[in-house]
This record gives sequence, C-alpha cells and structure tokens, in this order.
Amino acid sequence: MDIDYNLVQRAQMLLTLEHPLTQVKDILLREGYPSDQVQELIEATEEVLNYLVPPEYDENKVGIDILHPGEKVQDRKPSVDILLDKVTGKLSLLTPQYQETWRVANEVRKAIRMQRTSYGGYLH
Repeated sequence: MDIDYNLVQRAQMLLTLEHPLTQVKDILLREGYPSDQVQELIEATEEVLNYLVPPEYDENKVGIDILHPGEKVQDRKPSVDILLDKVTGKLSLLTPQYQETWRVANEVRKAIRMQRTSYGGYLH
C-alpha cells in the first residue's frame, strides 16, 4: 500500500516531539488521515523502533515477553517487553506504549520489594 507522504511527514514530526506511538496514532486519526494507512505506518514504525533498540543481554539480565491483547500465540514472534537486571533490580520497559507492560512491571517491582525484605538483598 502507498502511504501518503504528508502522513509520513506528520508522523515524523510528532515522533520528534516525543509523543508516544499510541498518541501519534490517535492524533493522525483525529486529523483525518485514512485509518488503514495510519495503522500500516504505525505498525511499520513500531517494528523499526523495536529493531533499532535491541535490549542488551548478558547473564545478569532477564527478558520478559508479554502476550498483549489481540496477539495470537501461533502468529507472534518472541520479543522482550521488559528487561530486568538481576544485580540492580532495575527494570527497563521496552514497550512502554502497552498498558500490560506497565502492569507486569508493577507486579515485578512488588515481587522484587518482597524478595528484598525477605532476604535482605537483590535477586541472585
């Protein structure tokens, strides 16, 4: 599908203003751009952004993959939504645009706090 050049330019401008991708999609739809073109552009942008920001893995990090609403287990590629540093307990949200990522991150934080108070240290 050919995507309107003006749509691409507008999306780029919104992204440079640091709007989250979900907000960019909403703005573009409100501005009257065709929904099929907006959806295709957002999906392609999301794929590129995820590709350009690969998590840095090592033996001290755990990647958490979340099944988001609407995703089918058979059709999806594994991807990391949250990266947990086992040494520091720091969480990196790689897909902060999804509400489920925040929910899971909050649960992980609670579990880390409980473990720290129980054992007096970090994850080992």
